[in-house]
Amino acid sequence: MNLSTVLAAAGLLTCIFLAIRMCLSPRLRQQMDARLRRVAWGLRDAGHRLGVYWRSRRFKKSAASEADAAIRRAKTAHKPEGEWDGNVYRPKSFGKDKPRKPH
Repeated sequence: MNLSTVLAAAGLLTCIFLAIRMCLSPRLRQQMDARLRRVAWGLRDAGHRLGVYWRSRRFKKSAASEADAAIRRAKTAHKPEGEWDGNVYRPKSFGKDKPRKPH
């Protein structure tokens, strides 16, 4: 099956569809057009949702790798001396009683 055969078949199906549509009463034609419109909008929305899904997957992967890189940098960076109290880090310079200058 080559491209010309596929295009010829699509053209034939389109002509048959339009001929059947012309034979319908105006009320049935409106109903069929409304159904086709709903199907077309549904396909468009499905394509949009699929694109959103793929983009969100890509951004989640990117965010996860950036977070891993930031954690790795934080672990290997030079840290000043201090104490950990649970998950709170207090540097040694924090407890010094230096006079603080107001703004």
